[in-house]
Amino acid sequence: MADQKSSRRYSSSLRAEQAAATRERVVHAAAELFAARGYAGTSMPEIARRAGVSTETVQSHGPKSALLRAAIDAFAFGADKDADARETNLGARLLTASSPTEAVDFAVDILTQVNAATHGLWLAFSEAARTDEEIADAFRQLGAGIRMQNVIMLEEWTTRGYLREDVGFDDLVDRSVLVTSVEMYDRAIRVEGMTPENYRRLLTELLSALVVST
Repeated sequence: MADQKSSRRYSSSLRAEQAAATRERVVHAAAELFAARGYAGTSMPEIARRAGVSTETVQSHGPKSALLRAAIDAFAFGADKDADARETNLGARLLTASSPTEAVDFAVDILTQVNAATHGLWLAFSEAARTDEEIADAFRQLGAGIRMQNVIMLEEWTTRGYLREDVGFDDLVDRSVLVTSVEMYDRAIRVEGMTPENYRRLLTELLSALVVST
């Protein structure tokens, strides 16, 4: 009897692990397609083919809007509204900066990587938010989370004397959020054809001129 119970527990645990692995494949496949083709241009059968599962399996994980929300959660842009940016790996690196110039250099390096990796998915999220109120609400929450991350880091920079003193703190946050946004990255790289190195240079100049004390 004990062996039978142990076997059932093992089988149940194995099924749970397999289901979690399948969901991860589905969500990652959806994220890749949303980023490459947009929300409207991605179909459930395409997600199934990319994930190597049946369309029915994809549908069991919810409608397309639910998969988009799951993809956003999986690639959360470091923007959990309840997280402290200083406790993330990226935030910890920013805290090692010993001068305003070094802080900007670290921020530009990190933001270039993050925006390059996530901008396609962000644009799909923005597209879907125009027609789906639940997604629109999640989109607003993500934006609020990104702003809060900026607030946390700029407060830290304030204590170190890195920020401009002739501009109010809220205005500095506005500048930081807009200048470092995924939308600006997309406009520079995809629309204007700017090289990643030129984008990095532009971002450095803007943060140095608009936000920090140099």
